Amino acid sequence: MEMQNHFGKIIEELQKKRPVIHHITNYVTAEACADAAICAGASPVMADDPEEVEAITAGSDALVLNLGTINYNKMIGMERSAAAAKKKGIPVVLDPVGVMSSAMRLDFALKLLAGGLVDIVRGNYDECQALLDGKANGHGVDVTTQADEGEKLKAAKGVAAKYNCVAAVTGQVDYVSNGKQVLVLNGGNEMLKKITGAGCMTTTLCACCAAVTKDYMTAAALGVVIMGQAAELAAGFMEKKDGPGMFKTRLFDGIYHVTGKWNLINLKPEERMN
Repeated sequence: MEMQNHFGKIIEELQKKRPVIHHITNYVTAEACADAAICAGASPVMADDPEEVEAITAGSDALVLNLGTINYNKMIGMERSAAAAKKKGIPVVLDPVGVMSSAMRLDFALKLLAGGLVDIVRGNYDECQALLDGKANGHGVDVTTQADEGEKLKAAKGVAAKYNCVAAVTGQVDYVSNGKQVLVLNGGNEMLKKITGAGCMTTTLCACCAAVTKDYMTAAALGVVIMGQAAELAAGFMEKKDGPGMFKTRLFDGIYHVTGKWNLINLKPEERMN
């Protein structure tokens, strides 16, 4: 019940404050992330030119760094924005898309983490395991290893402890850790696997929540929960003839309804200490 109350307070603050979320993200899911932020009650800005990113970040309430379509200029912009965010105490949320697929992505993500520039990491098991191992295996960005519960829990806790941040390992079951405690979350719908951008939108939702609280573990957990609850609502809105296209449209409706009526959030996270 205490966690539920925390969730409610964060969502109330999100609706009241309407925080600005600066994204340096990928062009595949940028529109979806912007829509997710708006539906949650935040105001997204998508700016990645290295010449303006510091000023944009300084005027924002949270920063999302998404490595999905990384390139040299984006890396420069991300480093500058992350430094500006740290200077002003603005939370930085990293989505290490595909870091297991190339050394360039992995090395850059590790540089940000080692520099203490990241507050929350949100990724799948393979991405977070690569951050722990420091090894890129050349697999595609959407390839996911079938890891068991213990391995995913260990990855979340390991990344959080190693880089002094909060880590969210998302999948069929989600794990959020601060390096000591681990929250285990169950929610979502199988249709999330049929659309592009579910993970990226979850990262955006984590940033929306982190923008209005310093409790980044609860913020990350809430971002994950919002996506899971929204997916369940979206599936409930669908008719038999509907498919992934309608599900994605309904997903935004779900985010809007969950954050507009936070009492819909009825998940009870399980806390693990080991």
